[in-house]
Amino acid sequence: MYVSCCCPQRRSLIKTQMIHYVYRAVISPLFLNPSMSPMSPLVCLLMLAFQVTNAISIGGYLSGYGPTTITDHRWQGRAGWMFLGLVLWCWGLLGNMFHDDDLREIRRAADRKQRREAAEQNKPVQGIDKVYMIPKNGLFKYVLYAHYFCEWIEWAGWFMIGGLDCHPARTFFINEVSTMLPRALQGKRWYVEKFGKEKVGNRKAVIPGLV
Repeated sequence: MYVSCCCPQRRSLIKTQMIHYVYRAVISPLFLNPSMSPMSPLVCLLMLAFQVTNAISIGGYLSGYGPTTITDHRWQGRAGWMFLGLVLWCWGLLGNMFHDDDLREIRRAADRKQRREAAEQNKPVQGIDKVYMIPKNGLFKYVLYAHYFCEWIEWAGWFMIGGLDCHPARTFFINEVSTMLPRALQGKRWYVEKFGKEKVGNRKAVIPGLV
C-alpha cells in the first residue's frame, strides 16, 4: 500500500506549518507587533527569496514529490517519533510566542510611557523613540535570544515528524540555525557593548549553558 496525501505524517506536517505561519505572517504583524523600525529593501528581498524557496521546497514535497513510495506500515512504525516531534513542536511554538511577546511588551511599555508623557505636556506624539532593555522573563534569564532557541526546538520537532527522508524539513532546520546563530552571537556582543558585562551577566547568546 502506498502513502496517500492524507497519511497522518503529511497531515501533521501541513497543519503545523500552517499554524506557525498564520501566527508569524498574519496574527503577529497585523494584531500583536508594535510599530517596527524601518527595514532595508535588500533585507526584505532576501527574506522574500528565502521564504519563496522554502515554500516551494516544502509545498512540493508535501503535495506529491515526497516519499510517495514509502508504505503506510513504515509511517505506523514511526508513530512514537511523530508524537515526540509534535510535543517538541508545540513546546517550541508556545515558547516562541511567550518570548516574542516579552520582547513586544518592552516596546509597548515604552510606547505607553512616551504617549502618556506627551499627553501630560499637551504635545502631539511625533514618533516613539526606541527603547532597549535586557529581557528577563522565561529563558531570557539564561540566554539573550530565547525566541531563537525556541524556534529551533519548534523546527527540530517538525523535522522529527517528517523523519530523515524529509529533506526540506532538514534543510529548513539547518538554514534556521546557520543564519540565526551568527545573528545571536553578534547580538550578544551588542548587548555587552550597550549595557556592559555586569548587566548581561552569565547569559549565553542562544543555547542555555552552551553558546
